[in-house]
Amino acid sequence: MNKTLLYGLVSILILTGCKKEVVPAAAETVTETVGRVSVQNIEFNYLTAKGQLKLEETGESVSSGYSLRIKKDSVIWLSVQPGLGIEAARLKVTQDSVFMINRLHKEYLATDYSYLSEKFKVDMNYDVLQAILLGNYQPQGQEKIMEAEQLQHIQQLRTNLLFDYFIGRTNQKLQQLNVKDQQTDNTITVKYNNFQQVGQVAFAYELVAEALKSGQPATFTLNHSKVTTTNEILDFPLSVPADYKKL
Repeated sequence: MNKTLLYGLVSILILTGCKKEVVPAAAETVTETVGRVSVQNIEFNYLTAKGQLKLEETGESVSSGYSLRIKKDSVIWLSVQPGLGIEAARLKVTQDSVFMINRLHKEYLATDYSYLSEKFKVDMNYDVLQAILLGNYQPQGQEKIMEAEQLQHIQQLRTNLLFDYFIGRTNQKLQQLNVKDQQTDNTITVKYNNFQQVGQVAFAYELVAEALKSGQPATFTLNHSKVTTTNEILDFPLSVPADYKKL
């Protein structure tokens, strides 16, 4: 995985170790109603997933295996593993911090959302990133509900971010999310496909995110092969070797 594509992965994620076995637990269904909106979000204490990711940017493409862990409303942890037990990168995101280790170039990044928002020209925070990865709908104060036949269309304005949610009327799951930064015109479009049961809840096993920054497109795809939820406490390890350079 080359350096440019690796940092492209981080930019889309912002827009957007241990191998201990976990005991699967049934996910719960939470139905939230805001006005005429009806949706089923996935709720859990801890979630794990693994599969294949693909990143396409500036005419280049790279694929890799990954392991994903989430502690609800607290930590998102991603390990990028091209194969043969080799880890190329590790990402850890908390409510106020972003950490990334690039093992191929012996570099690391330790920063916050304000730095990344300025660098990538898109305002973002932990809650938005978590909702994008999970395909969850976030009620947010003032909303405009559009009339549509097959989908519920909800529009929200959060500071300078315009959110458009498209939720299925039959399965009550988020099908597509559009986010636009009205100051920069940068956008991200996320589509959710291949719904499978995780406990009692349908969950999208495919996520396709297309980011458009300064007119340049980048596409990030996650294809989960396995998703589980658990109440067992998981680890989110991230340590930086002494010889790594800070970016």
